[in-house]
Amino acid sequence: MQLYYATSKNGNFGDDMNLWFWDHFLSGWRDHYPDRTLFGIGSILGTRVLQAYDRVLVCGSGSGYSSLGPVDPDRVRISWVRGPLTARLLGLDDSIAISDPASLLTVMPEFAQLPRGGNGTIFIPHRSTAQLQINWGRIGQMCNLQVVLPNQDAKEVIRKIIGADLVVTESMHGAIMADAFRIPWVPIKISNQFNDHKWNDWAMGLGLTIDAPESLALPKKFWRLTGTLRSQLRAARARKPAPQPAVGGPAGAKAARMPETGSFDLGEDGRQRVKKLLVLAAPVIERILAADIRRAMRHHVHLSAEGRTEDLIAQMSDRLQATNDDLHQSRWP
Repeated sequence: MQLYYATSKNGNFGDDMNLWFWDHFLSGWRDHYPDRTLFGIGSILGTRVLQAYDRVLVCGSGSGYSSLGPVDPDRVRISWVRGPLTARLLGLDDSIAISDPASLLTVMPEFAQLPRGGNGTIFIPHRSTAQLQINWGRIGQMCNLQVVLPNQDAKEVIRKIIGADLVVTESMHGAIMADAFRIPWVPIKISNQFNDHKWNDWAMGLGLTIDAPESLALPKKFWRLTGTLRSQLRAARARKPAPQPAVGGPAGAKAARMPETGSFDLGEDGRQRVKKLLVLAAPVIERILAADIRRAMRHHVHLSAEGRTEDLIAQMSDRLQATNDDLHQSRWP
């Protein structure tokens, strides 16, 4: 069996853990059914990607980035999906929805035996936010926390989550793992890639409502305003009538050139000026972001009800046992 998961050029711990996670829970899965593809951890379900593979096994995947509708059960076997929003898009009953497989880390001996808490607060940005040219160490100092970037080794990030007293996270898998290990967590929106659908899909299974404050609201509004103004300027240039050729001018006089239209390009000099502007603005952005994180830590702490995650883990374990039995007894047509 092959594996399908989302890959990031810079790495992302929530996706990268697929590479070793399933070897623990689906023994020998790589040696069975070479014509099938395992869809595991991640918001990876979509009609087009499912159609790209001949036979698919879904274990806990979710929707979030692509359109999704009912699938052919002869091609797509679903053990379970991440949450009820995904189940409904597939046209299936909510009973097929349990939770994100990452919660099962709590029953892996490598992590289950680690001491929980005691190492203060950590902050995990979204992978796109992590690419901002700002000083993460300085933000950590201003907030009295450790910044854990999502492109670090997946197992190292998981260990830091387990050892934290509080997890402030823009990465959904930071919240999933924290909740599973009973570490209080705080969601926060920084990047425009914060995906409400996938967060709510997961949270509904836990009986939670996500209350994630938006950070950098004023800089975002300014950036959107400048983007709107740039678009209006481009549109105005495109509508400007072309100058008419000169009449009765000297022999050989050239007609005025029609202004060029189409996409607007800053040019290399313009791009370099924007980069320098962002570097100059970085200290301001850092102070605003730090203030937003501190505010979120005071007012937006989440944790599911005692015993809820354990119940979901037990349900996922039962589905995995049934899937393992089918794998080894060749029950799939």
